[in-house]
Amino acid sequence: MFNKLYKRFVIYFILIFVILFILKINIYSSEYKTDYTVEYFLETNQNIINSLVKYRINIKNLSDKLYVNKFFLILPDTFSISNVQANDDYGPIEPNILKKDNKVNIELTFSNPKKEINTENNFYLSFNQSNLFTINGNVWEVILPIIETRENENYEVTVYLPGASNKKISISKPIPDNIIQNKIYWKNPKTKTIYAVFGDYQIYKAKLKYNLYNPRYTKVYTDVAFPPDTDNQKIFVQKIDPLPDLIYLDKDDNYIGRYILKPKETKIITYESDIKITAISREEVKNLSKQRFLSQKKYLLNESKLWKISDLQKYRDLNSPENIYNYIVNNFTYDYSRINQDIKRLGADFALNNPKNVICTEFSDSFIALSREKGIYSREIQGYGFSQNLELRPLSLADDILHSWLQYYNKTNNQWTSVDPTWQNTSGIDYFSSFDLNHIAFVIHGLKPDYPLPAGMYKINNSKDVEISATNNEPQEVIDIKMSKNNVPKNVMKNNSTKSSIIIKNNGNTFIYNIPVLITSDVFDIKYSTKYIDILAPYQEKNIDFTFINNQKKSKYGKIKFKILNNPEMSIQVQVLDITRYLLLPLVVLLAVFFLILFKKIKKIKII
Repeated sequence: MFNKLYKRFVIYFILIFVILFILKINIYSSEYKTDYTVEYFLETNQNIINSLVKYRINIKNLSDKLYVNKFFLILPDTFSISNVQANDDYGPIEPNILKKDNKVNIELTFSNPKKEINTENNFYLSFNQSNLFTINGNVWEVILPIIETRENENYEVTVYLPGASNKKISISKPIPDNIIQNKIYWKNPKTKTIYAVFGDYQIYKAKLKYNLYNPRYTKVYTDVAFPPDTDNQKIFVQKIDPLPDLIYLDKDDNYIGRYILKPKETKIITYESDIKITAISREEVKNLSKQRFLSQKKYLLNESKLWKISDLQKYRDLNSPENIYNYIVNNFTYDYSRINQDIKRLGADFALNNPKNVICTEFSDSFIALSREKGIYSREIQGYGFSQNLELRPLSLADDILHSWLQYYNKTNNQWTSVDPTWQNTSGIDYFSSFDLNHIAFVIHGLKPDYPLPAGMYKINNSKDVEISATNNEPQEVIDIKMSKNNVPKNVMKNNSTKSSIIIKNNGNTFIYNIPVLITSDVFDIKYSTKYIDILAPYQEKNIDFTFINNQKKSKYGKIKFKILNNPEMSIQVQVLDITRYLLLPLVVLLAVFFLILFKKIKKIKII
C-alpha cells in the first residue's frame, strides 16, 4: 500500500518542478505582455480525481516590430496527460508534442498571429490529467504550479469542484481571493505554487511498537511516550498491550506509560490507535493549553546543549518568529546525504555555523535557540510526517522515518502555532502562515530537547516499529469513566472534619477534559462540593480529594454521593459514632480498677 501511495505522490509532488515558460523569438521582455487564465474542472471516478485542465494564454504586442510566434509548455513525462487539444483565435491548431529527457514538450504555433502594436493573440490549450489531485484518506490534496509573471501581468487560477462533492477547502497557501459554492479562485498569487487541502480533517491508523529491555540484575521502570492529544490532534486508543503499571501526563502534556521491568526482562508494547488531525484547533484543548502555559513558561526560555548559540551578535536583528523562520528557510540547505548515515543530532550552534549540512532536527533546534534568546516561547515536536516524496518533504529522525518540526507561543491569540521550516525549505510550500494535515505528533519537547523519546526510538536491532496509514473510516469515541472508593472511612465521630478521596479512572478510548465531579450528602457538609478534573487520558486514574464535616448531635448513618458526567451515581454509607458511648465502658472499668486498688491499700493499712 505504501509503495503504491509513494508512487502516486511522487507524481503528485513533482508538480512543483514543472517548467512553464514562453520561448521568445526575436523579442525582448519589454515588448510583450502575457496574461494567463488556468482552469481545473474536477470529477471523481472510483476514488480517482480526473482533471480537465484549460489554459488561456493572452499575449499582447507592445511593439510593432517584434511579436510572439510560439509558446512552449514543458511537463515531466510522469504527468498522466491525454487528449491534448489546442486552438488559437482562428480555430484548431495542431500541438507538437515531443517526449525527450523525461519531459513532455508541448509546442504551440500561431496560425496567423496579429503583429501590430497593442494587438492580442490567444492560445487555448486543454488536456486531461488523472493524477493532479490526489485522494489521501479523508482529504484531497493538490499542488498547482504557478507561471512566474512580470509586473502588470495577470495570472488567474480557478478550480471547479465536482457538483455533488461535499468537500470544502480547509487549508490553502495562498488564501483564495474568492470562493463561490464549488468554485475557488486565485488572482495573481505571489507564491511559486498553490497548495490546497479539501476536507476539514484527516484520519490515520497508527500501529506502534515499543521494545523494552532491562539489562540490569535489579528491577527498574521505563517510561514510554504514546501519541498525545494536542490542539489539532485527537487520539482514539484502540489497544495498549500490555497496559502500563502507571499512566500520567508530564509537564509538557506527553502521554506517558510506565512499565516495571524485572531483572533481564524484555517487553514488547503494542499500541494501536486512530488519530484525527483537524484543520481547526479544538476548543477544549486550547483552553487547557492556556492554563498549562502559565506553568510551562517557567522553562520554555531555558537554554540547553542543543538549544544554545555561541555568537548571538550575528542574529541581533532577528526579533520575531517570522524573521527567525525566514532566516532559517533562506539560509539553510537540507543535507540529504546525512539520512543514509548513523544520524546524530548536532544542535543549533552547529547548524548556524554549517548551514549547508543540516537535517530537520537542526532546523528545529536553530529556531528554538534563536527564539528563546529573543524571549519567544518555543518547543519542538517530534513525530511522523506523512510524506511520499522524501526529496520534497524529507524525514530523518530514525529508521522509522520520523520528522521534527516546532511550535512557538503566539501571544496574539494565546495559542501554540505549528511551523515547519524544513519542509518549506525543501518543497517551497509555505509552512509558516498555515499548516497541513500531514503532521502527527508523537512527543512534545519543551522542558528537554531529547526526552521523552518518540515511538520508533525504542528499538531492538533494526525492528520496524512505526506504521501509519491514512483512512476514511470514522473512529468511534467510547466514554467510560469509573469511580471507586479509596480512603472514605466507614465510621466517623460526631463533630469531626474528615479528609477523604475517591479514584476516578478513564476506561474510554479518548482524552476527556474539564470533568465535573459533584459530591453531595444527606447528612454531612461537603467542603467544595464540585471538583473538576482538567484532563484525564485513556486508562489514567486520578485521586479526587475532598473534606466532609459531621455536625450531627446523635449517632446515625449518612450517605456521600458522587456524580460524574452521565455515569450512574456512586453512594458510600458512613456511620456517625457517639464517642461518649464508646468511652463510658472503659471509664467504668478504670474506675473499678482504681477503687479495687484503693480498697486493697486501705485494708493493708488496717492490718498493720
